[in-house]
Amino acid sequence: MIGTKKLSTIRKQIEAAIESTGADPIRRLEQQIATAKRKGERSEVLEGLQRFLSSPRKKQLRKSAAGTKT
Repeated sequence: MIGTKKLSTIRKQIEAAIESTGADPIRRLEQQIATAKRKGERSEVLEGLQRFLSSPRKKQLRKSAAGTKT
């Protein structure tokens, strides 16, 4: 969690904001990163956002019931 929001909530908000533009978000980030590198500017935040959006979502695992007797 970051602050009081879950990572999944943040991911959904970012995806919704990017989808409203209608463009491919990963391609746009790659272009912005390339432009920043050509200008000699830092692009760590953009690269992190690109990794975040392109990473597969983790499946929710069920927790086993602790202390249950069988």
